[in-house]
Amino acid sequence: MRKSVKISLTVVGLVAVLAAAVTAGLLLWRPSFLSGPECSVPGDPATTAVPTVELTVAQLHNAATINAVGLARGIPERGRVIAVATAYQESSLRNRSNGDRDSVGLFQQRPSQGWGTAAQIKDPIYAAGKFYDALLQVQGWQSMPLTEAAQAVQYSGFPDAYTKWEPKATSLVRGLSGGVPVELSCSAGSRQPTSEVPERPAPAGAENATPELVAALGAAQAELGGLTVDAISSDGRTATVDVAVAALDPTAAGRALAAWSVAHGIGMGITGVAVQDRRWTDHEWQSADPITDPARVLITVSE
Repeated sequence: MRKSVKISLTVVGLVAVLAAAVTAGLLLWRPSFLSGPECSVPGDPATTAVPTVELTVAQLHNAATINAVGLARGIPERGRVIAVATAYQESSLRNRSNGDRDSVGLFQQRPSQGWGTAAQIKDPIYAAGKFYDALLQVQGWQSMPLTEAAQAVQYSGFPDAYTKWEPKATSLVRGLSGGVPVELSCSAGSRQPTSEVPERPAPAGAENATPELVAALGAAQAELGGLTVDAISSDGRTATVDVAVAALDPTAAGRALAAWSVAHGIGMGITGVAVQDRRWTDHEWQSADPITDPARVLITVSE
């Protein structure tokens, strides 16, 4: 009888140890799959056509790039919504290395169909630019239903699939384009994007910045454009930047650069953004002393 009791206690002990190990494992993995979405872009509570969007860091990063390229080229909001919705459907807003046949990248463009080399298409700036080039060639695209305009560019085997992404794409484009105060953010502990993209030339005035800040400023200039670096802090980690975007007024331009910076924050080590009377730090937006110039943005990277 004693032997049976001892065996039972041993089994109970093993079960307890295993349960503790599983619990610890779940807690360690919690940032990846139990703590909700990595990033959030608030919508418009007054309409279901502009919902709050929850997505990963990589998805937000890529949506911000697609939108910025469109802003830099003066593409109207409608065109940028079509582009983001198309990439949602084609790649789930991920810069994929493969797909159907020889398709690659955000829009699953095919080298064999004349979109460029695979290496070029894997560059999100190039891929977004080629999509906009093709969209602008579609007569009457501005007044078409989204799915028809997207299909006229993509020639998909599923021509009706794009329309379901229109509400989310609308929220992302509006949240990233400066027409409303910047509210988007990503949680601490979110995963970094893993796709490789080409290095971008640093804008003038960034010579004393840290390599991380140089990379962030170079990417912002390549995607959104219009950056003027006014100052670099003595430690090289903070840039004071003015931004001019042809399609936006100064207030919207400042917000657009701030939104782009937060959307790329985790991947580029950006830890602080200040614009107008708001500051983003510790993954939250807070009120701050106003910056006189509405198109001026302070961008800080980690040590």
